[in-house]
Amino acid sequence: MKRLGIVLCSTSALASVGLGYLFTQRLEAEVSGGPKVSVLVAAVDIPVATTLTEKQLALRDIPRAYLESRHVPAADIKKVVGKRVTEGIKTNEAILATDIAKFSERRVLSGLVSNGMRAIAIDGRAADFDGLLRPSDRVDVLLSLGSQNESTGTTLTLLQNLLVLAVGGTTQKADVNERTYGRGSTVTVSATAEQAQVLTEAMRRGKLTLTLRNSDDITLIEGIAETTAKDLTTRNAQLPRSGSAAVTASEVTHAH
Repeated sequence: MKRLGIVLCSTSALASVGLGYLFTQRLEAEVSGGPKVSVLVAAVDIPVATTLTEKQLALRDIPRAYLESRHVPAADIKKVVGKRVTEGIKTNEAILATDIAKFSERRVLSGLVSNGMRAIAIDGRAADFDGLLRPSDRVDVLLSLGSQNESTGTTLTLLQNLLVLAVGGTTQKADVNERTYGRGSTVTVSATAEQAQVLTEAMRRGKLTLTLRNSDDITLIEGIAETTAKDLTTRNAQLPRSGSAAVTASEVTHAH
């Protein structure tokens, strides 16, 4: 009987230890969020409208309890490579399904418009780059008021660093040597609601011209003065004429 009691006590103790271990494991799992799941994150800063590549993506394990339906599993990396993001994504931020434009062969323009922004079309004659302007390029907008024959005309920098969403009917960036549109096609840019109003009124009042920026240049230049017809006349008068330049060069030669 004594031996049986010892066995029963030992068994009871082992069972208590086992139950305690299972309880601890379950508690740790609940606190930590459960098993880890590998999802895609940004390896570098990814600007809006960028076409994703594998080099821009990394993997991170997160607890299943914190997994959202918008997270993109690591197994789906092939599905997102080559797709364009509709939101800018910072380094180490999770890639969410809502950040990726879900396009078929013909991309949907509205999928490229970031939350809070608007797409507005500008007459393609404002950007005569011989068909070489491409979606994801960045442009400044100049406004010219008054006719070419008027001495009171003026040109000013209206807006800077606007993202080109589409050129003509093309929303996907073309190859380097491929022209994306013909002359006269519209250029669609991303703008805030306020900027869209400014552009609409500017198109009604004067002539717009788009100037192309380096895609990595997002600097805004403050205090750009307007250029008037009078400024052109003054600057032209200050330029040296070819004859006077030759005389000056001759005088310099004789002086030596």
